[in-house]
Amino acid sequence: MPPIPYRTYVRSHPGSSKEEIENEPDWSSAKHHIGYRNRHDRIPGLVHGGDDSDSEDSQESFLKEAEEESNELQKEMSEHKLINFREAKEKQEDYYLEEPQAHPNGWRYRLNESEDFIKNQQPWPANLKRQKQKEEAEKEEKEKKEKKEQEKQQQEHEWKDGNLNRRRHNDAYASSGGQDDSKPSDQKDDKQEGSKNDEKDSRKDSQKTEQADSDDKDSKPKSEYERLREKYSVQEIALLRSLQEEKKIVESIKQSDGKMKSAWAHLKPSDVIDDADRASPDNWIPRDPNMIRLTGKHPLNAEYPLSDLYETGLITPNRLHYVRNHGPVPHLLWETHKLDIENGKYKFTMDDLVNKFDSVNIAVALACDGNRRKELNMIKRSKGFNWGAGAISNAFWKGALLSDVLKAAGIDYPTKNSGTRRWVNFAGSDEPSEGTYETCIPYEYAMDPVNDVLLAYEMNDVKLPPDHGYPLRVIIPGYVGGRQVKWLSKIWISEKENDSHYHIWDNRVLPAFVTEKDGEFAETLFRHPDTACNEQNLNSVIAKPGHGERIELSDVKKGHTYRIAGYAYDGGGHEVQRVEVSLDDGATWLYCIRQFPEAPVRHGHKYWTWIHWYIDIELGHLLRAPSIIVRCFNVFKNTQPEVGSWNVMGMMNNGWYKVKPEITEGKDGAMEVLFRHPVEPGTGTGGWVEPSADEKIASAKQSGSTPQKQFTREEIEKHDKEDDCWIVVDGNVYDATSVLDWHPGGKATILNHAGKLTQETSESFESIHDGYAYKKLSECILGTVTDKAKAHMKKEAEAAAKAKAEASSRNTDVVLSMQQWYPVTLLKKKNISNDTRQYTFSLGDRTKKLGLGTCQHLQIGFHMADKMLVRSYTPTSPIIGADTEDGTFDLVVKTYFPTDQQPGGALSNILDCMKEGEEVEIRGPTGDIKYLGNGKFEIFDEEEQFDNITLILGGSGITPGYQLIARIMATDSDTTKIKVVDANKDESSILLREDLDKFAKEHKDSFEIQHILSHPSDDWKGEKGHVDEDKIKKYSYAPEKESSKKNVVFLCGPPAMIQKAAMPVLRDWGYEEGKDMFGF
Repeated sequence: MPPIPYRTYVRSHPGSSKEEIENEPDWSSAKHHIGYRNRHDRIPGLVHGGDDSDSEDSQESFLKEAEEESNELQKEMSEHKLINFREAKEKQEDYYLEEPQAHPNGWRYRLNESEDFIKNQQPWPANLKRQKQKEEAEKEEKEKKEKKEQEKQQQEHEWKDGNLNRRRHNDAYASSGGQDDSKPSDQKDDKQEGSKNDEKDSRKDSQKTEQADSDDKDSKPKSEYERLREKYSVQEIALLRSLQEEKKIVESIKQSDGKMKSAWAHLKPSDVIDDADRASPDNWIPRDPNMIRLTGKHPLNAEYPLSDLYETGLITPNRLHYVRNHGPVPHLLWETHKLDIENGKYKFTMDDLVNKFDSVNIAVALACDGNRRKELNMIKRSKGFNWGAGAISNAFWKGALLSDVLKAAGIDYPTKNSGTRRWVNFAGSDEPSEGTYETCIPYEYAMDPVNDVLLAYEMNDVKLPPDHGYPLRVIIPGYVGGRQVKWLSKIWISEKENDSHYHIWDNRVLPAFVTEKDGEFAETLFRHPDTACNEQNLNSVIAKPGHGERIELSDVKKGHTYRIAGYAYDGGGHEVQRVEVSLDDGATWLYCIRQFPEAPVRHGHKYWTWIHWYIDIELGHLLRAPSIIVRCFNVFKNTQPEVGSWNVMGMMNNGWYKVKPEITEGKDGAMEVLFRHPVEPGTGTGGWVEPSADEKIASAKQSGSTPQKQFTREEIEKHDKEDDCWIVVDGNVYDATSVLDWHPGGKATILNHAGKLTQETSESFESIHDGYAYKKLSECILGTVTDKAKAHMKKEAEAAAKAKAEASSRNTDVVLSMQQWYPVTLLKKKNISNDTRQYTFSLGDRTKKLGLGTCQHLQIGFHMADKMLVRSYTPTSPIIGADTEDGTFDLVVKTYFPTDQQPGGALSNILDCMKEGEEVEIRGPTGDIKYLGNGKFEIFDEEEQFDNITLILGGSGITPGYQLIARIMATDSDTTKIKVVDANKDESSILLREDLDKFAKEHKDSFEIQHILSHPSDDWKGEKGHVDEDKIKKYSYAPEKESSKKNVVFLCGPPAMIQKAAMPVLRDWGYEEGKDMFGF
């Protein structure tokens, strides 16, 4: 690969001070911390600054100053119109509302701009001022760092030559080109069947003698079974019967006419969004939460548990099909997508492809050539991530023949007796990090209708899911998945092979002595035509017994059988003609019975599908086996190698698949046999294969010296932006800002983890990166996290695992889940004031309940180009605990309209522009505070009882307080008293004022509210100014040490008001955070 300037530079940072480290809270035991991001990605006690942007005087001052400095740019700005959130939403049509049938199930509208672009990247006056300040501060430091780092850049092959791969070339190669005598290879001793087989032969002879004696006494004609028993054991006869039955099945196999239907055509997939995709460009795609993500959250590369994949049968449903993405999934539309042929010579719409050409619908086994890569990675880390054995699926694909479409576009070069080689090139609409995804196949192959090369628009008889290429992809039966371009946009013919990045530097098998992707050897061999992977290779895998499956020894009884089963496939349309299993480490092999999909044959001899296979054996024999091994044979009578061949890309591993049983003790003390597969996909560590010695040495070298500087959680969370991006991997803190521009996986992959202390970051990094990546990471190191921060990460990981486990058994009548986003429909909007609306949303079913506790929040999500736009809200109805749920909920939201200086609030403007019938996503509940009634709360799963409640709220922070107030006021038996300090800018900013003042009027003994306005009108008679010590003490309940009553205060408002004004006063007064002071 051409040298890439993988430059890294780190901004100098002294680390957290000794005082900051000593004063850092004990996160693992503390109950609550206002102002710090929690595991729900919320900051308790603070409203989101994005939609309350005009709630602080400092913001107004900043905008005014920016306006004065930008007057000279007004003319230039007028020529480049700025886009705000309202304009972006109003100009982008939602075609799904008009033609839902033209879109995949679960389709989501997505705004094709990002919040960051609209708010931060456009030349708003406020942004121009910030940009100028940043450039002046960073220019000198950056130039200095780049100059220094440029001098010590080191290419990967140079680094490996000096560190990890001194033995990569065989000593037999002479410099003259000759070859020395090679060392004799190790030869295994011939394996003998041993005494057990001798005993078996003896028993068979005895049985034959007994049968002969019996025949002498009885002259009746012998049955077929009796005649067979003279020659064979009972087990052998059973096998013979199975073979005879299989012979009949193979002889009667039907041929597909290309018009069949999938058994999964009417299966409704999940329509919820996995929360793992919330912060990625794929935030609009429904995905099954049970898939095993192999490369972190983004981009999606996933397989499903092998046992699930097998159990669904010979046709794979869409939701279980493996996914291979190089970057974000493009948000394409059926109505506007066109296929370009020969650079504009001809263009086809999607309706053209459906209506003008005959369709073919056939089952095709699609496999990634990285299937089973993790087994190779245990020998030595390759350039690929850890596929298990699930990167294979078999689905129906429907579309037009490529040859028909090309001929209709006037392309009809001769395919016989032509002296010119040609290739058909394909390009997708996606934009991965290394440019457009392109590849090619030979022209003659593409134009031969027997090869069934399709331009597919349906998968299992429904529109292609987004992850599988919607609205159009190439299907090349028998080829590896990497040649079958998704989101197809262009096709052209060339007289030379494609030389794009992904065609040259992916889907290749190189000799094992090439261990990197740069250097002369790599450059030559990656560009060598004969290293390309095209047709799939012969492969077979055991699915049953599954990994982790257990059998109690007490269940083993004479005559009981067990069915070993799995899958097998080959490329090029070749039939898998035999599958064998060994129970004695390959000394002898047992014939397995094959199972075929319905009508698997095309054109008389093409098998595009996989097969399933099985063998029934006595359970006792299985449990005595040292291993279970499978291999298969194709039409050429070739079989799989015993051991896969390591290569730098980790491609085409098809060594024998081996499962090992071991005796272990079960939970109740009973002895069991545990079956273990070679590896678990991704970062799983339960397989029987151990990393090689070289891999262990490489891993040890990755954990090099670390600076002694330590960083608190508070410090790390500050660095969560594109221009200041820190990540935490294995307890170390790294400045990844300089990596964003050249990261092969794109910047979104890193930004998902910026400023976060989660174990997930370490797992994601480990799942895909090799030693060289760890070296580049080490160049970015700043120091380590503190012990308290490390304990916090451990606690959060345990809480996340617990929540995920509980989610699988949650009440199905409850909509909210923290693991998934659920679509809700806007029913109606009601104007409360000029800038405030009440939105009513439907859950889609009147019997559904939100599952929200009083004082808890739900999160609203709207799909944007780079990630989901998320804000937290507390519904104003239904009143939780008052039994008023009817399948709907209301939100009261203030709209922060755009001005000449800034684009306004993101989600508030989008909501204001939505039409009835459009959707947003919800998840929850968030917040660790729930009101149970009569002064009792559940806070971090512990019950607390309080006498009186003070709420100090600002701006939209009133809504969680409103739920609490409304519930207490609606419950006659609840005598809890509440005082509210509600701070706002002016009269029009007071949310829910009418309801709150009504509560105060009707419940004078139990409810008091004091509005404080910073910029009131001249007619305002109430409190003016800002929240300060005098106002807090005047309108709040005193702490317990002063009042002798167990009082509590809850806060929610703008950061400056809560952290700089209210909290210091409350602490000095005697309130203690985590004991009687909390943030909603």
